[in-house]
Amino acid sequence: MAIRVRLGQDEVQVEPGGSAQLLAVVRNEGDAPDQVALEVEGVDAEWCAIPIPSFQLAPGEEVQERILIRPPRNTESRAGTYPILVRARSLENGGSGVAQASITIRPYSMLSLEIAPKRGIASPWRKRVPYELTLANYGNTEQTVQLHAHDPEDEVVFELERERVPLAPGETQSVLVYAQPRRMPTLANPALFSFTATARSVEDPLRSASVQAQLERRGLVSPLVLGFLAVLGLLLALWAYTRPLPVEIEEFIAQPAQITAGETTTLSWIVRNADTVLIEPGLGEFDPNQTRSVQAQPQTTTTYRLIARNRYGEQLREVVVIVQNAPEPPAPVITRFYAEPPQIKRGESVLLRWEVQNATELILTPPGGQKLDPAMPGFEHRPSRTTEYELIARNAVGKSVSKKIKVEVIDPSQAQILSFTAQAETITAGESVVLRWEIVNAIRAEIDNGVGRIDPKQGEITVSPTATTTYTLTAYDAEGRPAQAKVTITVEPRTEPSGETP
Repeated sequence: MAIRVRLGQDEVQVEPGGSAQLLAVVRNEGDAPDQVALEVEGVDAEWCAIPIPSFQLAPGEEVQERILIRPPRNTESRAGTYPILVRARSLENGGSGVAQASITIRPYSMLSLEIAPKRGIASPWRKRVPYELTLANYGNTEQTVQLHAHDPEDEVVFELERERVPLAPGETQSVLVYAQPRRMPTLANPALFSFTATARSVEDPLRSASVQAQLERRGLVSPLVLGFLAVLGLLLALWAYTRPLPVEIEEFIAQPAQITAGETTTLSWIVRNADTVLIEPGLGEFDPNQTRSVQAQPQTTTTYRLIARNRYGEQLREVVVIVQNAPEPPAPVITRFYAEPPQIKRGESVLLRWEVQNATELILTPPGGQKLDPAMPGFEHRPSRTTEYELIARNAVGKSVSKKIKVEVIDPSQAQILSFTAQAETITAGESVVLRWEIVNAIRAEIDNGVGRIDPKQGEITVSPTATTTYTLTAYDAEGRPAQAKVTITVEPRTEPSGETP
């Protein structure tokens, strides 16, 4: 292996939101300069930063590179140990060296507690008042939370739906707590009691969260007061029903008022004394007591009209939503498209890898226009012969770019030519020479230049070339795959004896 890598330590401990450093020592043990890229595999790429991700190494040169480990402080950075691989990859020949280590994420705790409603009312008709406690674990370890509620005056009795709640990192759960006054007088002025609800971690008692709320206790009213209120209510109802109530449109807005084609805007309104609300064009009629907003997706700049009606009349108000053309997305780019390895034997698989930008879809041919997710790290394929692969990257509007690579598939023959020799490699014109051979795993063999089929195991034959000739022996295995060997016979011209003049 031409590239070797070793690490300065086997384990790195880091707290989410903090950082740690891992030292990687990379050495070029080859005999040629190499461009090397340093990568970290096994954890989220956002956790690791390499100041110098690629560098040049001379033969025998060794460099030290820092790898910064910076997991974010959120619930996704779960406490625990994560194995990683640090890979130093040759950008010249595709070879790589790896070293293994582990990252230990330290635990931290953070609890949140909310209560709703903030104020409840207990009466003789509703003595038991429910409150909803909402617990959230914003730490990176599982927590079991102990719940407790109390009031300093000891005037309220509490009943928890659950006293212990397990929370996974990032999990939110709701628990009901019921509050009831210890005493409920028939005739009494309203009384207000404050109480505190506390959530405390069982694993880490120093971690807790508290929230305060109030319980109002109300008693019954006297018959005189009740009668007076009833008469007053009847008079008010009669007055409210009989008086004319004109429609009022207090607000009719679009948020946002300017959008890009394909986006939506929210139309919201505040109306008074309306029985129906009609929004044109094309959005329809609404009950103003149940609906106060609606989403719209205009394709062009549009003026929306709100018509509020009751039995006494109607009012109209308009709002304009400006629609701009969507900007054209950037063209797709194929930064890298390569094969690991670029040469394989028949029956083996090849891993096709790529690096693309601004692409929403990838198409790989072969096999048959395979559609791929640009976020995929690679695609494994088993070609039966030397194959040229084409990767096409497209963006959201259909613009495309392509890149091709070739993977060579070697299909060696089982036939082996152990020897193919000539009795003499140089002869004189008119002489003959014996060719000998020995072959295994062949079912058929032949020699060119007029010799023809021969014994596929071993033998010899006499040839008489008239000029320098290269004989090629071809042996075929059971699947017809050839193996060849050559021998050249050099033919020198015959020297005529020179005569003497008397």
